[in-house]
Amino acid sequence: MSGPRRTTVLARPAAVLAAALALGAAACGGGERAGRGAGGAAVPDSARRGGTVVVGIRAEIPGVDPLVPPPDYMGAQVERYVLFMPLVQLGPDFRFQPWLARSWDVSEDSTRVVFHLRDDVTWSDGKPVTAADVAYTYRKATDPDIPFPNRAYFERWDSVQVVDAHTVRFRIRPYSQFLFGWTQVPILPEHVLGDVPDSALATHPFGTSAPVGDGPFRFVSHEQGDRWVFEANPDFPEELGGRPYVDRLALRVIPDGSTALAELARGDLDVLMNVPPEGVGRVRSDSSLRLLSFPSSSYAFVAWNTRRPLFSDVRVRRALTMAMDRKAMLDAVRHGLGSLATGPLGPWHWAYDSAWRPLPFDPDSARALLAAAGWRDTDGDGVLDRDGRPFRFTLLVPDVRVRRDMAVMMQADLRKVGVDLRPATRDFAALAGAIQDASRPYDAFLLSWNEDLVIDDRDYWSCGPDEGPLQFSGWCDRALDAVMDSIPGAMDRSLKRRLLRTYAETVERAQPYTFLFDEDRAAGVRRGLEGVSMDVRGELRTARSWWVRPGAR
Repeated sequence: MSGPRRTTVLARPAAVLAAALALGAAACGGGERAGRGAGGAAVPDSARRGGTVVVGIRAEIPGVDPLVPPPDYMGAQVERYVLFMPLVQLGPDFRFQPWLARSWDVSEDSTRVVFHLRDDVTWSDGKPVTAADVAYTYRKATDPDIPFPNRAYFERWDSVQVVDAHTVRFRIRPYSQFLFGWTQVPILPEHVLGDVPDSALATHPFGTSAPVGDGPFRFVSHEQGDRWVFEANPDFPEELGGRPYVDRLALRVIPDGSTALAELARGDLDVLMNVPPEGVGRVRSDSSLRLLSFPSSSYAFVAWNTRRPLFSDVRVRRALTMAMDRKAMLDAVRHGLGSLATGPLGPWHWAYDSAWRPLPFDPDSARALLAAAGWRDTDGDGVLDRDGRPFRFTLLVPDVRVRRDMAVMMQADLRKVGVDLRPATRDFAALAGAIQDASRPYDAFLLSWNEDLVIDDRDYWSCGPDEGPLQFSGWCDRALDAVMDSIPGAMDRSLKRRLLRTYAETVERAQPYTFLFDEDRAAGVRRGLEGVSMDVRGELRTARSWWVRPGAR
């Protein structure tokens, strides 16, 4: 799918989470190192070091060169938290913190940014990390001949200048999220890749079999379709936490959820990422495991094609939402992993308003709204009709068990208010083709979507003359356009919060989507592995601080 900030078809990058507003460098954030065991007693470094952690992942990581598509959620985690270092990282409050950049300066008019790099970071081949590496990464990320999937990160960055070995200056056009890309895109080694032709980057062994990194772990091996193995970097700066506690970190590819759960239970895995909803109860009931669940930036929704008369009336769209028992759906298909959605801004986001409430499950009010919109059962067949047309539509559904089950529940709920929903499953490619087709050949579809921390949703709802590929519903509000246009440039955090809340509340009232629920992610972790914390920033964010109790190695 084309368009800014997209890393996969039908998914804005769960990997793409930009920080909230910060124009200066915060205090250095190398902490979050675990120091206590399960009983709460302090454990010295000497007892925390050693062992191997094996992590189960559900799909192969295609490569670890961030400039080379296809982008991948877990691959991005490896790039940012394991193998390489971005200039900047996100703190627990989603403000920017120094990482490879020790600090940065911003000119008074916000048109120049100067990064001051650490001088104690080296590549795994022993070469120092320098400003030339930063300049190389920027130039490649903005090179139109490079298929970098997130070039929009730097669309307002105009030029780069290497001042000295550890100082680099950029000229930018002012905007509030100016450090967005530098939390997501790690710096790459110019001395390794600088002479590689653009056309050869995609097949260069750097991405799959010979990466040279500067992060807390170093590359050891990659067996295609089976595993990636990394070892602790003994030279990682002490000021940033120093050498990781574990000796090795292995990521094993196990596509089948049942197999992965069985291996976790046996102890063949220490961590299982993305526990399938049907496995949540199994992990919770196993005393040797613990379940980590945390809000993600993903929400499930039904998109209504408002270009079609059936869905052009806001009363109808709100009625359809209130006719669905979304809480029962959440409990049944996701085992409670999530919360009812209140709109496009989820509880994980710093601008979310805890006073927001989802539309209620209220079939009687849904019937009243439908009647007010002129829909009645005039022929007694149990299906509402208007002007001789029955309220019947097709819902496109990904051919995935969870989504199919959701569609069945929706069908039953809507039938009770006289609406005939007919699910039509499609494989991923067919569904993607249909919803991106310029003719919009669908009534409605069911998906989940990953939102960015830096919200810029003009490509969904703008009233511009030409619809982009992400304008799924066809709904827009010209007054909202001005609000959305103001969001990226809002430099004041309180102003930005007000604008974001106005945006979210406007979309929620119009219900161009039925926002079903905000989806939590879950991981299974074996007891004995300490220091593991996960949140919307990523599952591998604290991998350098994980440690295995000696008796569990």
